[in-house]
Amino acid sequence: MRWLVVVHRILSRRLLVHAPLVLAMLAAVAWASPVLADTSEPVQKSTTAADAAPAAEPPSAAMARRIDELLAQGQAAAGVTPAPLADDAEFLRRASLDLTGVVPRASEVREFLADEDPAKRQALIDRLLASSSHPTHMATTWRNRILPTGADPSRAREAAALQKWLRTRFARNLRYDNLVGSLLLTNGGDELGPALYYQSHDVAPEKVAASAAELFLGVKLQCAQCHDHPFADWSQREFWGLAAFFARTKSPGNTPGMMQASYKLVDVDRGDVTLPESEEVVPPKYPRGDELAADDSASRRSQLVLWLTSRDNRYFSRAAVNWAWGHLFGEGLVETLDELDDSAEMTTNEQILDELADHFVASKFDLQQLWRTLANTRAYQLSSRFDGEKPPAPALFAVMLPKPLTPEQLYDSFMRLAPPTEAPYGWNGAAANNMAAMLDEDPNRVEFVRRMRPPPGEPTEYRAGTLQALMLMNGQTTARVTAPQESRLLGAIDAPFLSDAERVDALFLATLSRLPSPEERTLFAEAIAEGSTPAERRQALSDSFWALLNSTEFAFNH
Repeated sequence: MRWLVVVHRILSRRLLVHAPLVLAMLAAVAWASPVLADTSEPVQKSTTAADAAPAAEPPSAAMARRIDELLAQGQAAAGVTPAPLADDAEFLRRASLDLTGVVPRASEVREFLADEDPAKRQALIDRLLASSSHPTHMATTWRNRILPTGADPSRAREAAALQKWLRTRFARNLRYDNLVGSLLLTNGGDELGPALYYQSHDVAPEKVAASAAELFLGVKLQCAQCHDHPFADWSQREFWGLAAFFARTKSPGNTPGMMQASYKLVDVDRGDVTLPESEEVVPPKYPRGDELAADDSASRRSQLVLWLTSRDNRYFSRAAVNWAWGHLFGEGLVETLDELDDSAEMTTNEQILDELADHFVASKFDLQQLWRTLANTRAYQLSSRFDGEKPPAPALFAVMLPKPLTPEQLYDSFMRLAPPTEAPYGWNGAAANNMAAMLDEDPNRVEFVRRMRPPPGEPTEYRAGTLQALMLMNGQTTARVTAPQESRLLGAIDAPFLSDAERVDALFLATLSRLPSPEERTLFAEAIAEGSTPAERRQALSDSFWALLNSTEFAFNH
């Protein structure tokens, strides 16, 4: 209640006569809880790809069914009944945010809810993966993964180039092993972008090794940098053996901290690493493998990439599918690959990880097939609502974990929802979908993302603080999107042939991707109807729009 009092005070300054009404609206759309409000609107019978029973089952469908079988066994052993399937509106919004990074358009929601095809979810997944927004979203996601948190803002142009480089490869659905290999083997120069991975780590062997081990092997090897790993069977020598592969990668002629037109990397004939506080040289050694042959004429980097991306490297394939699983489900199948032991009896999640990694390798490292496989599982299509007294353990994946939207998802969804009628740089839908095609990013978007970026933590934790909340409520971006005289969405739904109830429906479909409950529809419609002049009614529409954008339901992907 204290939080609602604070909200009321803020609202009273902005909304004046509409403040009490919008305060009630905020409560109605679940401001204080990420769980979706129940709606009494009739919904289509929830369906999954498994329900459609295709005539010829593709490998991705067979693997999706296998995953569900294994999860069901683990849930039964724990005495847990999984949540029901998400309704069509919940699933559409979830898949759109996870695979394309933006909320669906209101027209897409209406069309999907009206579609009676039992295989429509499978068709939706295919359509999202084929959209131009999918590679853009993947490029944004990977750019944030591979660059250190708090990367130098002066390298914004290189970061935009890296995102463009990534987007072109995701658009071609480049094999994952080739994507990783081309990133690690970049020489920079005229190919602006991928060299930023090395540049952001100061081309320091130990920094690049720690990052590559966590990203592409799924192990936190940096814990063994100064001493043997305290919790896993990794030695200090193994860490520096990996770092030695990057010891001969140099950046000649590049002055740290200076702006340059290009950033070059070369592999030289000399360069080694030593154990800390000693002069002992550590030769290159593959993690859990052999030392690099001393007479090998190929560069150390190229030899590491050949080993790293091999189809026989279980760490590589497992790390890839564990990350992909975490991207969709909010939590990986396993926390880390540090302690996985093939000789020991596997848990249910480890068995899923193992079989899914085999499937990924058999698909020739096809990322889109991996996304298709995971999104078509029944587990991915479960509701985020759970009716039991105590939610099941997250590792059982018996209920979908809500995930806070990233700053990029928030901004791009704002732009899709209601780009202002006056479209300065970057304030249009095309810019939101094609940002990676430019080297100079929208400064509004860059500033919004910078200020809204939460501290590191778990993807299912809401880590934004008071400043971020105030920015969403009173910041320039939200104000411009909801301004009565600027918003195209508000202009469209203010048409005289629409009833107030239809206007409320349009706002809910555009923001929350669902129809309002009868109670919500009545509450919002009454607030709009109280306006005695066209200007007051338009302001009430703006306030309603603002309230929905600032609800917890909008801020989370359920």
